[in-house]
Order: sequence, then C-alpha cells, then structure tokens
Amino acid sequence: MKFVICHGAFGNPNEHWLPKLKEKLESFGQTAEIPRFPVEDWERITNLGIKAAVNKQTLQNWLNVFKKTRKNFKKGEGLCFIGHSLGAVFILHAVNYYNIQLDSAIFVSPFLDRLNNQWQFDVVNKSFYKTDFDFEKLKKLIPISYVLYSDNDPYVAKSHATLFAKALDSSFIFIKQAGHLSNPQQLSEFPLVLELCKTRIALPVYEKFISQRSKLFSVDYIGNKTEEVIYLNPKDVFGYGKFQFRNLAKSGFCTFITSNNDFDPESVYMIEARKTAERIKNITRVFIISHPSDLKRNELLKQIELDLKAGIKIYFCPLESVIKKVKEPDFGIWDDDYVCYVSFDKNNVATEVRLSSRKTDLKTTFKWKKIVLDKSFRITNANQINDFIKKHS
Repeated sequence: MKFVICHGAFGNPNEHWLPKLKEKLESFGQTAEIPRFPVEDWERITNLGIKAAVNKQTLQNWLNVFKKTRKNFKKGEGLCFIGHSLGAVFILHAVNYYNIQLDSAIFVSPFLDRLNNQWQFDVVNKSFYKTDFDFEKLKKLIPISYVLYSDNDPYVAKSHATLFAKALDSSFIFIKQAGHLSNPQQLSEFPLVLELCKTRIALPVYEKFISQRSKLFSVDYIGNKTEEVIYLNPKDVFGYGKFQFRNLAKSGFCTFITSNNDFDPESVYMIEARKTAERIKNITRVFIISHPSDLKRNELLKQIELDLKAGIKIYFCPLESVIKKVKEPDFGIWDDDYVCYVSFDKNNVATEVRLSSRKTDLKTTFKWKKIVLDKSFRITNANQINDFIKKHS
C-alpha cells in the first residue's frame, strides 16, 4: 500500500504528527510520501490584509506539485490518501482531476467551503473551496473514507466536517478536546490515524505481534527497520502463541525436541495450534527424537495423538541425523515470514525464545527445514510409532 499524506494551509511535511506517521508506516514495510506544497507566509498575508494576492498557495500550484507524486504510483498499487485541514479538500480535487482510484482516504479536520473564522485562511484557501464536486463519482473513486473531527476545533466548525462526511458517506469519528488535531504538544503522534491506516494493509503476523507489544509496553520494537529480533521469556510463549496462531494465515512448520520435559499437550499454546491446523490445514510438526524411549512417555504420545486428530502433519526425525547441520534444532517458520527459535539449558528446560524476521535468519532456517525433512519419516497412525521405536532402539 502507498500512503500519500497532504498537509494543510501554511503547513509543511514536518509539522505535528505527519512525519511520525510516515515513519511508522514505512516501518511496516509500506511506502509513504508527504509532498511539500507551496504555501504563503502568514505574516506577509496579515500585513497585506484581506485583499492580499496569493502567489504560492493556489490549487493549480498544488496540482502541479502533486503531478510529481502521481508519477511514482505503480500499476495495481493500493493507494490511501490522508489529508489534514486544507489537505482534505485538496485530495478531492486531485482524485477528481486525475481520476485516481483509491483504496481509502482519511480526512482530518476537513471542510469544503469558507471557514469564516480567521480571514487569512479564507484568503489563501480561496481557490480550493468547492461544494459542487461530482460526489457520486468521488464515492466510487474513494470507496472507503473516514472523517476525524474534534469538538473544540478553533478553525473548522462541526457543520463543515459533517457536510464533508455526509457528501462522501465517510465514517465520522468524533474526538474530544483535541483542537484542530494539529497541536504538536498534544499530537506529535496520532495513533488513531495509524490504526486506521493499518486496517488497510495486510500485516504479516510478525508485524502484528510487534505492533501489539509496542502498544502494551509503549516501546518502538521496529524503529526504522523492517527486520527485527524479539527476545521472549519462555513464560510469555503462551500469550504469544495464542496471538500467533489466531493470526496465522497460510502455513506453519515447527520442530519439537522430544527431550523437552516442560510442555503440556493440553496447554493454551498447543490447543491454539490445533485449532489453527483445522482452520488453515497446513501445519507441520517434526518431532526431533532425542532418544527412542522418549516416545514411550504418556504426555508425548498424547501430544502426537491430538496433533494427528487436528490434521497436523507429523514427522519423526532422529536428532543424531541432523544435529551436526542444524545449529538450533527447535525452531518454527510461520507464514514463511518469520522464524522462532527455542533455546534449552542442560536440563532440557527452555531458557529463551527468539523471534526474527531477518532475511538471513529466514534463509538459514529454510535450509534447516529441508535438512530435517530429508531425514524425517511421516507418521499417520499409532502403529508407526512402535515401528519407529523398534527400528531405532
């Protein structure tokens, strides 16, 4: 998805929440752009008075600048436009003029016509005001839209924002005591706009998980990177697993070290894994057999039985056949998008869980997956378990 963010009158790309929104969207692997439109100088306009000539901030000048942005659009690319104040009505002009098909749009403190508040704004906004758009056409080009408005906006009356929303059949989101939604002290970030943007993109499970953790712990886990590593305490795995499996879309591959004594086949993690297997029908679990006698343990047999019943593809792989080539034999690959590694101490107790979306880690782990599967044996029923024990004892 490509996001185009349009600033308002007397504004610029570096004001209040705009640059932070761009940064956040890019951290999720999206492209975002904030064109710098020509604007007037407030003091010059004020000194010249209500009849001041507008040289820079005209609709035609803004369309000329937007023309360069439009050249960066790719065929078939989803587009979401975000406009603050004057940027909102400008989006309507640009979409109408160039017949741009959007995925969606977010309009913050919007208006269509004269504000009749501070005359300086009406002077510089004059060429943008328009109430007779072909709104039926615009609603087709902008099928999904949101209007955000605060009850104490000092510049835009509620009637302006309401008219804008009704004209486009936009979802109206009312925000209390936030002014023109531009105060840098209040809104250096605007999480609500980011969340609306995120509803328009198909985030992989890993990014969704990072986003969730950043909200819970108020920490930026991604920063400016699209690749990252997260370290979890093993105790956190149950909550993570619940989130992971409920958001998994395509596939899952994981190994299971049979020397692990610290697991419960009826745990939330395992239950969610089985529910996901029934839903997406593409989960594989390879039991890495530390010793054939492990397969006589009741809890392990129960795990295999429940997995098979849920439709999980089960394989057995002797640890000795892969230990020299697979550095971390307890790992998982989820949606082919990120990997999970589990480290154990000498007592076979999990000490750390590591999640990674780094391309180098994915490449290495895919190699491990091939090595493991090449040395594995498919299990489809209980009789094969006994055969495996006899053969490898």
